[in-house]
Amino acid sequence: MAGALAAGALVVPGLILGALPAQAAYACTVTPLTPEYSHTNSAGVKVINYKISVYCAKERYLNIEQQRWEEDDWPNDDDYIGGTYWENEHFVAGESYVYDNKRTLVDGEVGNEELYQRVAFQEGLSDIWSPWSGWMQSGILDIPN
Repeated sequence: MAGALAAGALVVPGLILGALPAQAAYACTVTPLTPEYSHTNSAGVKVINYKISVYCAKERYLNIEQQRWEEDDWPNDDDYIGGTYWENEHFVAGESYVYDNKRTLVDGEVGNEELYQRVAFQEGLSDIWSPWSGWMQSGILDIPN
């Protein structure tokens, strides 16, 4: 009986998803990875890699917006330190890709920098585009400046 209930529970969400407009069900997964130290450049400044992992189960074009942030304690707001936008990136079915986005470390405060990123995306095919996803946030890299 528990197996039948579990199977039934799996069917209901599938039916609900099937009833939504085609652009509401995403075929791709876009994941902001925790920023990581890459290297120190010739000027002695640390370089951070803000990686984004993408997988598409079906052929799609993606628009991806990345925001890079430095976390601050309350009552201060987090500091926006930059952004990147990728437009009409093409993915074939079953393709995975990791975007490397290397940026120099911004020295914005005394002590360590606490870096994270947020990404949102939109997918399309045949000039039909999904709504933008919600913002997804990475883990935090705590690194001395």
